[in-house]
Amino acid sequence: MQILLVTEPGVDGVFRHVEALASFLLDRGHRIHLAYSDVRGSDRLTALVAKVSAAGGKTVNLAVSNAPGPGDLVALLKLRRLVKESRPDVIHAHSSKGGALARALVCLGVRQPVFYTPHAYYGLSGKGGAKSKVFNAVETVLGRIGTTINLSAGELAFAKGTLRIPQQRLRLIANPVDCARFRPADAARRQEIRVALGVPAGAVLLGSVGRLAFQKDPLTLYRAFAKACQSRPELWLYHLGDGELSAECAALAEELGIRSRIIRQTYLSEPLSFYQALDGMILTSRYEGLSFAVLEALACDLPVILSRVPGNNDFTEMGLSHCWSAAKEDVDGFADVIEEWAVDCGLGRSSNHRQIAEGRFSQDACFGAVVREYEKKGPNNSVL
Repeated sequence: MQILLVTEPGVDGVFRHVEALASFLLDRGHRIHLAYSDVRGSDRLTALVAKVSAAGGKTVNLAVSNAPGPGDLVALLKLRRLVKESRPDVIHAHSSKGGALARALVCLGVRQPVFYTPHAYYGLSGKGGAKSKVFNAVETVLGRIGTTINLSAGELAFAKGTLRIPQQRLRLIANPVDCARFRPADAARRQEIRVALGVPAGAVLLGSVGRLAFQKDPLTLYRAFAKACQSRPELWLYHLGDGELSAECAALAEELGIRSRIIRQTYLSEPLSFYQALDGMILTSRYEGLSFAVLEALACDLPVILSRVPGNNDFTEMGLSHCWSAAKEDVDGFADVIEEWAVDCGLGRSSNHRQIAEGRFSQDACFGAVVREYEKKGPNNSVL
């Protein structure tokens, strides 16, 4: 098949999904075309564009951000031109901007079947206000076009219950994780990584990865970590990511007196070393689709601490042996479970996390299900 992938972010979890899906499809003989944006780019995006081109696929830079803007119309016309040139059998768009552009193609006469993976609807934040209402209204209208692939039960419930998207337009297919790539390090490799980072001997290292933005709520993370440190002086935090709250996070760390206990990196081209350095992973998000970071942590057999929100709830309800949770924005609750996790680190209990990652979230199972959905639509069906 010929498949056109459309994505706005070129970094973080959405992009890692697109990158992995593209590689999976190419390895199985499909022809891939790629519409992307370098506004939020990375070295891995550059490599993916080159990989798609080398395999004979067509690419176009839409040059848009995640916010609505005047460049969106130009991007839509670029996307229609790419569809005419590449003539894909199906179009698969990712995140709200990619999804809006790809589904708007129907207004320009494009008839190829369209798939859309939202990677967490903005309305799942529970933030309310005019912005949420606008995003929900757009998703409600565009949800009648093509097929939406939800990544978690919470996301699917929101699509049905709040957005009122018809059941026949929805599919539930989880994110996969590459367990061959993400795996625990042996003791020597783990120590090597920690020494290079400057982690002191005897430290208990908690990690968090994600965009420094409202969705991920890093400010709650810092406040909870600071409170836990009052009784657990061995705690350190390794924080990977960048975003609009970067300066605010730095100021808060200084104010709370925890800056010296935080290792900060904005980006790693290969995040495996991040996970292999850790004793546990924490995600304080206000909402999620189905977090790639959590899946990668499970594949590396790490304990996890998660907010109880749509997307994360899929993990907290699957019988993980080393999983703690707290309500979103609950600083005291997160501080308490960080302390519980730190105590548990010394108990040596056996973990089932990697086993679950291998059994439930393999690429063959998850991406294989996506390909079967492509094949059901075929090259000649309408998106309507």
